[in-house]
Amino acid sequence: MEKIDVNSASDVALVETILTSIDQGMLLFDEQHKVRAANSHFTRLFGPLLNGSPVGQPIGVLFDAIDGPGASGTSWSAPIIGAAANGDTLECRRIVAGDIVCEIRGLPLQKTGYLLTFRDISGQARSEETLLDQERHIHQILDDSPIGVNIIGQDGHRRYSNRKIREMLGLSEEEIRQILAADHYVDPDLRNRVIAKMTQAGAVENEEVELFRSDGRRFWALVSGRPFTYHGEECILGWVYEITDRMELERSQIRSREELEMQVLELRDREERMARQTAELETLATRLAESEQKMAELANHDSLTGLPTLRLCHDRLNQAMAQAQRSQTLMAVFYVDLDGFKPVNDTYGHDAGDQVLKEVANRMRGCFREVDTVSRIGGDEFLVLLTGLGFRDVVAPLAERLLNSFSDEFSFEEGGTNIGASIGIAFFNGASDTPDSLIKRADKAMYDAKKNGKNRYSVA
Repeated sequence: MEKIDVNSASDVALVETILTSIDQGMLLFDEQHKVRAANSHFTRLFGPLLNGSPVGQPIGVLFDAIDGPGASGTSWSAPIIGAAANGDTLECRRIVAGDIVCEIRGLPLQKTGYLLTFRDISGQARSEETLLDQERHIHQILDDSPIGVNIIGQDGHRRYSNRKIREMLGLSEEEIRQILAADHYVDPDLRNRVIAKMTQAGAVENEEVELFRSDGRRFWALVSGRPFTYHGEECILGWVYEITDRMELERSQIRSREELEMQVLELRDREERMARQTAELETLATRLAESEQKMAELANHDSLTGLPTLRLCHDRLNQAMAQAQRSQTLMAVFYVDLDGFKPVNDTYGHDAGDQVLKEVANRMRGCFREVDTVSRIGGDEFLVLLTGLGFRDVVAPLAERLLNSFSDEFSFEEGGTNIGASIGIAFFNGASDTPDSLIKRADKAMYDAKKNGKNRYSVA
């Protein structure tokens, strides 16, 4: 900013006229640092904080009134007063005075004094704070996810990581920021191939990779990723789902099959040992069947509650939607999210939380028919599939019955607690609906129930 030369009475009058016409708060100080003129916009901004008219007041007294009592020497006003006293140009500086957020700029006026402008950006500041609150809320949701989530910048460092990925890798929030995401790959060439595939296709889904934990132990995971803009930076949004148990089970199955094949070859060559080898073959076949059954159970049923997983619920949902279209019958889904469950884990530990989740599953089973499907799709999230409904009004009593089933206290070894549930309900709309769109509408209705007070239901 260049200095303005004001050296005559007519020039001063012109400046005062300009101050009044500009839609910003403006103050003109004389060479003794007292207010010579203040426009109406300044008075509208700070009038409630001032002791009478600002004209004639010294800059220090005026700013102390705006800044508030007890702030002298450590507040925003000190550097501004210093710039005015020294005749220095003041670049943009943000201040907060009461509920007002302003940007201040200062300009020395030769032979006259100093000019300050105040631009009200309170609305912009509130919008920025709202965006920050929304981001914090999203991070809180991701922290509760059973899947690891990364946001990785162009330099290979993580811009964000949720609690699950830190638990997988055995790193604190501070430690994980210092380590490159690529350093966790056992095979760097495999990571390069995954990145190349994502670059070419626009995304990767469920790529099997082997990773290092912080203590050097290895584990297997499914990795998905896609380009993602985060705070104006081109990043990669990645999901990591650990499958070490599944891989071990598959290896065990392969070993069992190899043993079985060897035994069959020996039986062909050694007929005299047929009886003993047949018994061993039957044992191995039983082990193989048990392994395959266990794999199916792990994939289709929740290990804690025994309820169907999202994968099995998806299969049944596809079948139910097809049947509903053929028979022209009504079907619906309930998206259920527990209210007040997180404090159970935080206060009493995950063992208590697991006991509560088991009891939740039992109560939910008791609220619906055997032909309906009650599934657990997340930490404290459940999906209920209702088929063969006569008319839409039947879902309201079912939702009330489910809410009432949560009225009794949930007990566990350390004590007991009361939790509720928010329910979102969506009806199948016919050929235009897909399993994902139906679930998303029920999910949105559930969030509406939460926003309207929780422990209630909402229909999409």
